[in-house]
Formats: sequence, structure tokens, C-alpha cells
Amino acid sequence: MISELRPTDYESVRPLFRPLRYHLASAAVLDGNSPGRVFVDDPNRPRSAFMLSPEGCYLAGAPDNRAFNGALNEAVVGERALGDDVRVLFLVVHPEGWRRRLPAILDPLPMIEERRRHYVCRTLRHGWPAPPPDGYAVRRINRPLLDDAGLVVSDHVTGWMRNNWGSVERFLEGGFGFATVHGREVVSWSLTDCVSGKGCEIGIRTAPEHRRRGLAAVTAAAAVEYALSYGFAMVGWHCPEENLGSIRTAEKVGFRRERDYVAYYARLDR
Repeated sequence: MISELRPTDYESVRPLFRPLRYHLASAAVLDGNSPGRVFVDDPNRPRSAFMLSPEGCYLAGAPDNRAFNGALNEAVVGERALGDDVRVLFLVVHPEGWRRRLPAILDPLPMIEERRRHYVCRTLRHGWPAPPPDGYAVRRINRPLLDDAGLVVSDHVTGWMRNNWGSVERFLEGGFGFATVHGREVVSWSLTDCVSGKGCEIGIRTAPEHRRRGLAAVTAAAAVEYALSYGFAMVGWHCPEENLGSIRTAEKVGFRRERDYVAYYARLDR
């Protein structure tokens, strides 16, 4: 059996997802700060739960729940209940006992494992934020920047806002971001993925033709400085183990490796 929880009932599953709070997106969904969906075995006394968030999916609670696991397989793989826009399932689980159940939950889809790192920054490294290279300028991402008709802003920027926050306006009200501009074009941007309590998580993207110039570190450091100056106690960062560029950027500006974990992938676009 599987049921979708109403947002007004999310508090009932908060204890199940608490061990996954290092993925702040899970807490942000329960807080109502991020869009998402939560499915459980029993709405009145949930033992097992599945969450869809903008940053991926999470399985929590009791993994040895055969009825729930079978219903989840049918809903996600069979009926595509998550919607046709979900092409890849990115899964993080707690406890690890879920790992043994994933092949059946995802059947017949092949499962891919990926080792990942979680970083946290509470204090920027000395010397950061640093000035950008000559010809570049760092600007706050706000309404005037987005409305500047003479500035080229990648669709990825506003798409990121809509995906993680539900709309551009919700991002501007509850999130923050910084961009590095070259001429009349935004070439690097770092935005808030999610917010919960005194914590937030950010990501970074740099246009390919402007990489290897230190722009990612400059832009991300500006976002971290803003976060730590405006009431956030910590800033989170996630990346795959093999993404050396992301790792170097995080460590350069002061992020410290908090933990390693395994994520699981399955492609739904058959």
C-alpha cells in the first residue's frame, strides 16, 4: 500500500527523514520551502517513506516493508506516478538496509551506484572572497539583474530557480545567488538550492568557454559570504567523487568534507 501525504501532514514523517537532513532538500520540502511530494505506507502511522525533491529522491524508515516496496515499484516504474518530466531517479537512502531492496523497487531498471561527497562551510578560507579576474565583475542575482534587457542571462539560471523553488519570485523572496559577468553576459552563477532553518545549500555553474579561470570559486565564495553574513550558520555542497573541479572549488574557498555517501541512479526514459 502506498499513499501520498498532504503537505499539512508532513510533520508525521519528519522523524523518518531526520537522518537524511545532511541532504537539506529533504528538510526544505517538509518545511514547505521547496516543492516536493511524499509517499508513505500508512498516512496515520508511517513506517516507510519516499520523497521526491528538486534535488533527488529519498527513501527513509523501515526498508523491510514488502507491501510498500512493491507498491512503490508499481507507482514509480510502472505507472510513472512521479510525472513524465522525471527522467532519472537519483536516490539517497537511510538506513543502508534499503540498498538490498532497491533492485526489487527499481525492477526492471538497472541500478547505478555513485560515490559522492558532502561538504560544509561555516567560515570562508582566509583571502576569500577574492576579486574576479580583469574584465569580470561579480553581481548579486536579483530582479534588476534579471530584468536588465542588455544583459544575457542563461535560461539555466531561471530554470534552476523554478525547479528548486517553484518560481522565480519564490527564489527571489527566500533564496539568493551571485553571478560573474563578462561584458554583457552572465558567465558563472551560484544559486541557493534550498534553505531550511539556519542552513542552506548552493550549487555552481560556469559557461564552458569561461572555465579554468577561477570563476567558479570567485562566484561561489561571494554566495557563501552573503549566506554567512545574513544569518546562515552553514552552507552545504554536494558533488560526485569524480568531479575533481567541483571538489577543488569547494575546498579552495573553505568547504570542509563532512561525509562520503553512496547515491543510486535509475534511468526512467526507456
